[in-house]
Amino acid sequence: MGKYVSRITYKGKEMLFMNARGVNEQQAIEAWEEMKQAIPKNRDLHLTLIDGTDIAITPAILRKAKESSGGGQADPNSRAVFVGMTPIQRSTAELIAKGMRLNVHFCNTLEEGKEWLLKEDAKRGKA
Repeated sequence: MGKYVSRITYKGKEMLFMNARGVNEQQAIEAWEEMKQAIPKNRDLHLTLIDGTDIAITPAILRKAKESSGGGQADPNSRAVFVGMTPIQRSTAELIAKGMRLNVHFCNTLEEGKEWLLKEDAKRGKA
């Protein structure tokens, strides 16, 4: 699909995956721009997994991430997970997500993130 964003399948469920592991600031901005472009093309996917392991959180990256998220106007059925953040990054990201009313969860590993997405998707299916 792209350099940073792809469709993956985990236990039969498709999800959008952004691999920003270890990228520098410019690459992170490119990854978020790619995500911004991929979301409208993949409206059938409601699960998103983002790996931000070993990246710095800078004001420029935060601006691009906010822009890419649609300013909180995302599909109410969508679920997103960020993995690989340090405790300080996670605290900051949680505050930003809450302020933007984004339905985002944070996990330590990709495996935990995938499992959380499956669990949440199952809940959504029962509603």
